[in-house]
Amino acid sequence: MATGVKRSDERLVFYFKTQDTPTTVKRSTLRKAAKALGLDETGFLHLAAAEMVNVLRRRETRPGNPDDGARLTDEQIAAIRGMEPQDIKATRSFLALLGK
Repeated sequence: MATGVKRSDERLVFYFKTQDTPTTVKRSTLRKAAKALGLDETGFLHLAAAEMVNVLRRRETRPGNPDDGARLTDEQIAAIRGMEPQDIKATRSFLALLGK
């Protein structure tokens, strides 16, 4: 995967783990994932690191975005409630289910 970006002389030693976990991978797992994407191991590590940086940048530029798992604000909840049809009345039995 050639990107046209000049290679730096900086290096990083990467030690693999002996098992896959939510935050680590074995080398064999990395090889399979890289092969599935048509990348070598180094290209895959660059892609994985770049994707993680992009996730963090999106969080910084869109704080509180519900897609990021943030809770809705009171204003957002009020706006959603304002979209509810106003001509429908809840019945007594429905309110009883809600404990009202």
